[in-house]
Amino acid sequence: YPVLVRISSGESKAEVKLTVNLTGTYRLDAGTPNGILSLEAMAGKPVTFSLFVKNNGSAVNRNVSFSSFKPENWETTFKPEKIEALAQGEMKQVEVTIKPGSQSLVGDYSVGIMTTGEKSDKTVEMRVTVKASSAWGWIGIGIILLVIAGLSILFVKMGRR
Repeated sequence: YPVLVRISSGESKAEVKLTVNLTGTYRLDAGTPNGILSLEAMAGKPVTFSLFVKNNGSAVNRNVSFSSFKPENWETTFKPEKIEALAQGEMKQVEVTIKPGSQSLVGDYSVGIMTTGEKSDKTVEMRVTVKASSAWGWIGIGIILLVIAGLSILFVKMGRR
């Protein structure tokens, strides 16, 4: 905005044109729709969740990109990969897919989802619980039942001798 400044003192006068540039504040916020920052996954199988990104500043936030800090051999993808412009108060949804490594052990892991804008950023820490397939539990129960059945047949067939 141009501002005209006039100064006078007695018979002396001066005038100058100044330019004022107003800049807004830059602030991004990110989170899940329900506020829960944890999810469950199976080793080697992708799991998808929604991430909402909101511009809480007073200026347009441009070139909003996404990245992640994750365990080794894990993969993360974002749809869309980039938001060109996020107006003041505007909110956009991003689909995040996390795929644990196929050799991941059962347990809890931390995945940092970073949202980086023109002059601000926000990191959301997700807790990913990797669970094992229940198939191995059922296979183990089946083996135990087979051994018990085999021993029972041997005891009945052989009897006391």
